[in-house]
Amino acid sequence: MPELETRLAREREGLLDSIEQPPLERVGARAATIRHRRRARRAGAVLAVVAVAGFVGLRPWDTDQTPPVANLSPSPGVVYTDAGITINGLTGDGFIDPRGQITDVEFADPDHGYSLVQCRADADPCSPSLARSADGGITWTLATLPSGLGTRLDLVAFADGRIVIGGYVSTDAGQTWRPTARAEGPAATVEKGELLRLGDGGVEVWSPTYGNRGALAVQPPAMTVHWVAGVPTATGAWWVGGVRDQTPVVAVTHDGGRRWTVTPLDATGTTAQVSVLGGHVYAVVIGPGRAIAAIFKSVDSGQRFTPTTTGRVAEPGEFAGEMVPLLDGRLLVIGTDHRWYVSEDDGHTFARAAGTLPAAGWVHRTTAGYVAYDLFNADWAAFSTDGSTWRKLQIN
Repeated sequence: MPELETRLAREREGLLDSIEQPPLERVGARAATIRHRRRARRAGAVLAVVAVAGFVGLRPWDTDQTPPVANLSPSPGVVYTDAGITINGLTGDGFIDPRGQITDVEFADPDHGYSLVQCRADADPCSPSLARSADGGITWTLATLPSGLGTRLDLVAFADGRIVIGGYVSTDAGQTWRPTARAEGPAATVEKGELLRLGDGGVEVWSPTYGNRGALAVQPPAMTVHWVAGVPTATGAWWVGGVRDQTPVVAVTHDGGRRWTVTPLDATGTTAQVSVLGGHVYAVVIGPGRAIAAIFKSVDSGQRFTPTTTGRVAEPGEFAGEMVPLLDGRLLVIGTDHRWYVSEDDGHTFARAAGTLPAAGWVHRTTAGYVAYDLFNADWAAFSTDGSTWRKLQIN
């Protein structure tokens, strides 16, 4: 039946011609976009792995011995990310909700952390709470606090596992407490295992045995100190920042506080502070309203500084807490607008990291890494050993 077959073939061709074809250019562009996003996600995952590996290999944090990276499993239910910054969300297990707000978080090592919770000033009075975690902030349990604590509480965690709060020391993660021993006279030096803190009397020494030992005997000369590093560098150096004769300055001691080297920074500002990663030292000049007035960089552990900015940074302009040097060479800051910003040119310019990253209040350096406070503008906190990969702490 050749006529029938011929007629059917023609009708089939006519039917195909009548079907509207898809816009191939748009489909191709869409496919390319999808491929690009998939490659970006894979690259972000690789970057996170490399960052952790680099952290272990480079030993960048300011301690003589870098503890192992905390186990971040199980996988979180929600991941917030952009620009190579990742915050692992809640897992759904182990969350606790003591009354009050988180006022201080300290990590002695990547696993062992402590969170101090106190009532808001405008809330009904309540007793402070202390929680502890042994798995990097995934699960928390309430610890016992010593009786008779005042309202001004300083929580300090030491690398040897001891914690000090309000004149009491605990050697068993807050299960039992005893009064700190009485130190005799001012602290001549800050010894290995001790910490420097900013106090009413200037630079103070804190010890896992004595607690607050008082003011360091030799203060940085002829300067008003406004900021003290949370930990020493890998070589044992301690940095402070402040002002001298209305000029921003930074100072460093390499011998436990017996002698200080003060470096003026050629910029206009009200104070200065320092961020360290290995031999790279960033000195940030801070202006009114915590404006980033200038940034200086040293690649020889602070012997010589070179300006990377020539004036006030346009964006974010003002920042909160401390600047975080990342393993990939970038700088991370949280602006006073509660947004995350990264710089790929040593702070000359910053770009906002948006994506799904939540609002945040400020960043603080602890013994084992960094803590970001007031996530989501709702008192949440997150911890990171390297500034790139964070875990939202399951306590609020």
